[in-house]
This record gives sequence, structure tokens and C-alpha cells, in this order.
Amino acid sequence: MSIEKDRISTPQMVILGLFTLIGDMALVYPTTMTAQAHQDAWIAALISIPLGLAAVFLMVTVANINANKNIIELSQQILGKWIGGAVGLYYLIFFLLGASTYVREIEDFMCTQIYEGTPGGVIRFMSIVILVYGLRLGLESLGRAAQVFFPLFSLFLVCLLLLLFPQVRLERIYPMFVTPFPDMLHTIMFGVFYPFGELCVFFMVYPYARKNSKTNRHIFISVVLGALGLNLILFLSLTVLGVYFSEHNFYAAYILAQKINIADFLQRLEALMATAWIISTYFKTALYFYAFVLGSAQLLKLKSHRPLIFPVAFLIYGLSQIIAKNIIFYVKEIPDYWVDWDFTVSFVLPLILLIASKLRKQVAAS
Repeated sequence: MSIEKDRISTPQMVILGLFTLIGDMALVYPTTMTAQAHQDAWIAALISIPLGLAAVFLMVTVANINANKNIIELSQQILGKWIGGAVGLYYLIFFLLGASTYVREIEDFMCTQIYEGTPGGVIRFMSIVILVYGLRLGLESLGRAAQVFFPLFSLFLVCLLLLLFPQVRLERIYPMFVTPFPDMLHTIMFGVFYPFGELCVFFMVYPYARKNSKTNRHIFISVVLGALGLNLILFLSLTVLGVYFSEHNFYAAYILAQKINIADFLQRLEALMATAWIISTYFKTALYFYAFVLGSAQLLKLKSHRPLIFPVAFLIYGLSQIIAKNIIFYVKEIPDYWVDWDFTVSFVLPLILLIASKLRKQVAAS
């Protein structure tokens, strides 16, 4: 019997999925995609949508092998105690590093763009406190909170995007189709596994959602909407800021919000962009935190995951500090390796689990 008793509705899971897909990507996606594809980044991003949906389809298919078990339980069911346990441990390491990285991103963003001069440890501590509070309330409370904040998040994001359209200059994305094929392929891989691959955290949430006949359809609709939102941010970054600023400014979307100026009256709305980003990143971080705590409790055969919340909070606090020397380090060094993590946990391991499950069924049938 599962140690998780809370349940969330399909709409709550879908909203959490949107927050996870957009999450920290809302600010860093333009920089990541333009690093190699330059003005062709929007083309690579569009190509990545159907490929990303295929990756999500694979993950949903694997999750439905046994819809009542998360990836820790499922991997042991399919691959056995030891190999399955190793796969589960691999996912747990990814969830821990993910949660720590997102806390660090919040710290660096707040300390460099909004609260300049504030010690990073203060922002990090405040983030951890709010995360611990959310996890102590439980998964169901996180789902309800996501429903409450989603209209506010959507309003901020839509308003920001609409107000930027008067500044669009299409000539900034010319000439097109000039990126060498290897660079374009590499950018497409980023576009697929950076945002879509990180939805693998829902392997730990999917079993606790009250599902119905339309659940899978709602999942894919939300993924498409989230992907279109990210691609729209990228397109506006290229056509408003230009290729150079999109590529060399880590917080391109935040700079975009600073460009809004309607009749010299409606301007300086970057705080809205920051609010929308913090809301989505909070829920993404909370899910990764929750996935690590719950998975660790299951792997260790504990009766409850709640006693692990505070120790893991201290672990994330320290790890988020040592995970990178500074913001430049994880802008330049981490992405090339992180996309391999995403590729492994969202495609390679789910594919292995799916094939192993099919083989076990064939052997059992014969």
C-alpha cells in the first residue's frame, strides 16, 4: 500500500504540469535555444514540439503500465529489486539535483535583478521555508494552491506577451535557415528534452491523481499550450530584443518585460514577469522536492515521507550553494550535461522499462 494518501484532481495535475513545463524555462529558454541556432532558434523550437509530445506520450504510456505505482515502485516491479532499485535511485538523484538547481536559480535571479546586494543565503532560506511549508501541507494542498495561482499566472503572462507585439520586428529573424545542421540538431535536442523531459517528475505524481477517460487528452492539451507559450516567448525575444541580446542575456524574458512601453504610461512591468516566473518555478521546485522525499521514503521502506522533509530541506539548502560557483557557471557549463540527464530520465529509461514490460508479458503469456 502506498505511503501517500493525498489525491489531486486531473485539472490540478494538468496545472502543475503547465507550471513544470514553463517553470524556470520562462526566463532561460530564449538564451538556451539561441546559443547555437541564433535567429533560427524559433524554427528549432517549432520542430521540437511534436518530438516533445512523443516523449510525453512515451512517459504517459510507461506510467499507465501500472497507473497506481510511481517510478520507484514501477521500476522494481518491471526490472526486479536490485536493478529496479538502481533505476529508482538514479531518478532520486535527478530529482534532488533538480530541486537544488531551481532553488539556486531563484536565488541568483532575485539577487541580480530585483534585490541587488541582498545576501544569497537569505533568499535561499526564504525559498526553502516556503517549500517546506508547502510539502508539510501535502500534495493535495499543492494542487489546490496551483489552481488558485494559475489565473494570476496566466493573466500576467498573457498581458506581457500581448503588450510586446507592437515592438515586433520580423527583420530581426532574417536570414533564415542558415544554421549548420549539427547545430540545429543540437538545438532541437535542447528544445525537446529541456522543457518536455523535465516532466518526468510526474512519474511520482501521476498515481495520486484521480483519473478519468479524458485525463490523457487534457495532459497533451496542457503540454501543447505550455510549449506554445514558451515558443512565443522565444519568438518575441528574437523579434523584440534581437538575436544578440537573446543569446547573451540569461534573463531575456525579464528584459523583454522591461521593454513594454504603451504611450509612455504603461511601462516598467517586469515585476509581473518576475511574479509569473516565481510562481511557476515554485511549484516546479516543490514537485521535485516532493518526488525526492517520497521516493526516498519508498526506497527505504519508511511508513511516511514527512519525517524526511526537514532533513532534505537542509540538504537542498547546502547543495544549491555548492552546485555552481556562480551564475556564469551554470549558464555556460551545466546545460550541455543537463540535457543528457533529461534525455536519460525522460526517454532512455522509460523506453527500457516499456520494452522490459512487453517482454515480461510475452514470456508470461508463453
